[in-house]
Amino acid sequence: MTLPIATPWFKVDEIEDGIFRITEPHCHRLVRANCYLVTGGDVDVLVDSCLGVASLRPLLRALSNKPLTVFTTHTHADHVGSHPEFPDAHVLVHATEADDLRRPGVQGLRFPPRSPEQIAALRRGGIELTEFMVDAVPYVDYDVEGYGRAGVEPTQLVGEGDVVDTGRRRFEVLHLPGHTVGGIGLWEARTGLLFSGDVIYDGVLIDTAPTSRITEYIATMKRLRNLPVRLVLGGHRDSMNRDRMIEIADRYLASRAAAQPPVAPCC
Repeated sequence: MTLPIATPWFKVDEIEDGIFRITEPHCHRLVRANCYLVTGGDVDVLVDSCLGVASLRPLLRALSNKPLTVFTTHTHADHVGSHPEFPDAHVLVHATEADDLRRPGVQGLRFPPRSPEQIAALRRGGIELTEFMVDAVPYVDYDVEGYGRAGVEPTQLVGEGDVVDTGRRRFEVLHLPGHTVGGIGLWEARTGLLFSGDVIYDGVLIDTAPTSRITEYIATMKRLRNLPVRLVLGGHRDSMNRDRMIEIADRYLASRAAAQPPVAPCC
């Protein structure tokens, strides 16, 4: 199968002053992840690194040339694809997902087999898988079978309450398990800004991955409902305000409550 060429590969939007959302529009919607570059301080922060079908490094260096911290919300392939491009970066990840980051990533751009439960859950959300994760490639003779990433050694393990300071902005790390065990986000209390990874975004939330934990996901949704968020920058789709975040959280909680069997009376 010959795929068309798409240039430029990445799309960049400045969400707020010094915060850039970077996406790969020609990736399938399931793996069309957001990554974010936070600039303006002594250190830039890259929140995730997309699937990395094309090289991300030149784009980042065109936006800023400060020392780089790479914050890993979780280690699914569509969020860590370009991590190996930044060997001098300070790489942060939760301890429970560090070994996944150290291992080489998926090989090739074909979707791997999925369980009937996963396929059914995706279809309920209107998502149909295709053969390839992309509908185009970034240049002529691109090797879709050769795609993959090298393992990356994290430089710091982070969790609840740790701080990421850029010199201009101060973020607190939130442990938000559910989508994965080691899912983490960045919270800036001063501005009400939350980088949430895949734990919540304006779309169909997935809790059927091998490392998903539904009980923990429910607890995380309840926690997020009480967070005084102004703007949520999620791992997929567009940003959202607090009202929309609560709507998404409530929809998830209702769906999981409906899926639970009724509790029998004790006597």
